Amino acid sequence: MSDYTQMWSSLGLDLQAHDALLVNQVFFYDDPVRFTESVNKLCDELEERIKNKVGVFPEHTKRLVISGCPMAVPNWKVPWIIETSGATIVGEESCVGERGTQWITEARDNTVDELLDAIVERYFQIDCAIFTPNPSRLEHIKSMVKELKADGVIHYGLQFCQPYIIESHTVENSLEADGIPTLRIETDYGQEDAGQLKTRIEAFVEMLGNK
Repeated sequence: MSDYTQMWSSLGLDLQAHDALLVNQVFFYDDPVRFTESVNKLCDELEERIKNKVGVFPEHTKRLVISGCPMAVPNWKVPWIIETSGATIVGEESCVGERGTQWITEARDNTVDELLDAIVERYFQIDCAIFTPNPSRLEHIKSMVKELKADGVIHYGLQFCQPYIIESHTVENSLEADGIPTLRIETDYGQEDAGQLKTRIEAFVEMLGNK
């Protein structure tokens, strides 16, 4: 399990998803040493809260992995709807989620060419939807569901982000074939469809409760 997945696992039911997304996205521009120290302190605090069973959601709240397009700050619409609809997000597979730390560049060799080769090798492993075929992304989502004990997956497609929208059909079919309940949604940054999305997500969570 990657460090990022371990962080999500530590968060469990003790931190709302939009808080976790904000923490994660800070690493794009924060000082690496300061960020690492802060995350370690946060995880220590959360692990203590988990041990003492102090959380922000009831213990048996349905657990979801959200997959698909990135949700850049402050696009909290989908996480907010999910976590006001009887579920909590325990993992995020997207360009601003686990993918940023899923593969670590190996620190080896000394020459510029050798270091560049190591960086290139790392980027060749990325399973963004712009690459095809893309079987590693499917396997990674399934492994997240298993490791994080998720009850289902919501695949989030941002309008006009065609690679993820096209791949969403493959993701849904593959997950459903393995018995993983999946809800595929497509939306934008606006709030006009918030009511419709909430109705669909609430129905999905209710369906999970019957399994």
